[in-house]
Amino acid sequence: MDNVFNVNGNIWIKKDDRNFIGRGRIELLQNIHIHGSISKAAKKMKMSYKAAWDSVDIMNKLSHKELVTKVIGGKGGGGTVITAHAKEIIESYNEVLSLHRKYCNTLSKSFNKQIDDLSNDEPVFSRLTGEIFDKRNIKENYELSIKLNDGQILTSIENKKFVIEKDLKINDKINLLIETSNIVLNKENTNNSSRNQLSGYITSINDDGINSNITINCNKEESIHAKITSSSSKKLGFKVGDEIFATFKAYNVNII
Repeated sequence: MDNVFNVNGNIWIKKDDRNFIGRGRIELLQNIHIHGSISKAAKKMKMSYKAAWDSVDIMNKLSHKELVTKVIGGKGGGGTVITAHAKEIIESYNEVLSLHRKYCNTLSKSFNKQIDDLSNDEPVFSRLTGEIFDKRNIKENYELSIKLNDGQILTSIENKKFVIEKDLKINDKINLLIETSNIVLNKENTNNSSRNQLSGYITSINDDGINSNITINCNKEESIHAKITSSSSKKLGFKVGDEIFATFKAYNVNII
């Protein structure tokens, strides 16, 4: 199975802020058309007669023209039928649904591209401690500035609800997690889109021929770990004792 995510959602057509037509009501109209009866249509859909009748009543009241009506007696007998306008509504809804599916497919591709969730590796974390010295509310998020024990500064972006419920305040001592796979290593101080950059010295390199697990001492007390491919490690010429710069995004800092 492909390791991809799909964006989905229901489409409701509303009028005066009330639900007019959705998938269930379209199915109800189609079953009324097939069976010639609200009760039989409801039974087919395993819903109560009252729920079906209420849905029909709402659709008829919100519509410009009646969608469901009764035919009494005559040749072929009477029954409940849907009108030509109902058929037009069904066709129009199906066109909107088709456009919606295409849009969801585009959103799914965008979502999967952004998260690039193609790895089956379990997350491995580096642990750090620090103190909040600044917090800024930006719409639905907070930007937190965190000073580590050695004075280096990190930025974390957390959801507003998380910050409020955790009661995070300036001068609070906090613990941080950073996923190993999200850390990028360089030998030089770089300017890129990542908000965070820590400096330190390589204390160990564990290479299995496929990946290099590199430990970087950031201060006397704490270290972080990074995982890069063996070929990248060799290309960059990393050695124990090298000064190194570890970069990662503000969203990669997880406060616990």
